[in-house]
Amino acid sequence: MTYEIEGYTRVSVRLQGKVALVTGGGRGIGRGVAQSLLEAGARVEVASRTEADLDETVEQLSPLGEIAARACDVSNGASVRALVADVVARFGSLDVLVCSHGIYDAEHPFLELAEEDWDRTIAVNLKGTFLCGQAAARVMVEQGRGGRIVNISSINSLAAEPGCSDYNASKGGVNALTRSMAFDLGSHGITVNVVAPGWVRSPMSAPYLSEEILTGRQVMNIVRRVGEPEDIGTTVVWLADPGSSYVTGATIVVDGGQSAMLPMPVDIDLE
Repeated sequence: MTYEIEGYTRVSVRLQGKVALVTGGGRGIGRGVAQSLLEAGARVEVASRTEADLDETVEQLSPLGEIAARACDVSNGASVRALVADVVARFGSLDVLVCSHGIYDAEHPFLELAEEDWDRTIAVNLKGTFLCGQAAARVMVEQGRGGRIVNISSINSLAAEPGCSDYNASKGGVNALTRSMAFDLGSHGITVNVVAPGWVRSPMSAPYLSEEILTGRQVMNIVRRVGEPEDIGTTVVWLADPGSSYVTGATIVVDGGQSAMLPMPVDIDLE
């Protein structure tokens, strides 16, 4: 099967016949993941809080294959259950879940972080991953043929970034939740893994990416470039592929080698 989009062609049937749900699919990493899954032959439903973003995703990616969209608040259990039911009603099954939703704000030092901001971040990033994972896993267990769940966390789950303790904690929780899910769901043939990206070009990261970083004049990782959503998407496709069935409970770091580098003193601002 051959698809063409934006001047290039890719041929793949690795996920032919599979149905995938991607939360946070309205833009950024989620849209890149949806694109990669479509290129691999899957049928995809994307979810986001913002319908305009979903409309743009569907318009951009529909040449690649069958894609649908539904607005969803992942921090609300009823909304999540309705989303999963919609996927099954529309496509007849659910084989792959990718939790790519998330909110991030690096403007609140710990002493200034408001309780309501903490609650909001945890509700979306961590509770939302629990709700989506549980709803999707229940369908996969009922189907009786296993499944793949991939959660997107961050290298902030492995080391702390200043000014966003709520985000750091939420993503660390996603890693721990992933391991627990993998343990409890393994007997049902469901693998659960987490991808921890470094800096990836997206609307969420855009305010924090300087021209020096984007052009490679300021070194932030070994490969000297900012990641693209497709870098995460291709990793997700590998984890969703039947060939990765021996991989579960793992944290896959995709950061251009950033976490392999020791920070130099000039990189640390304590003010």
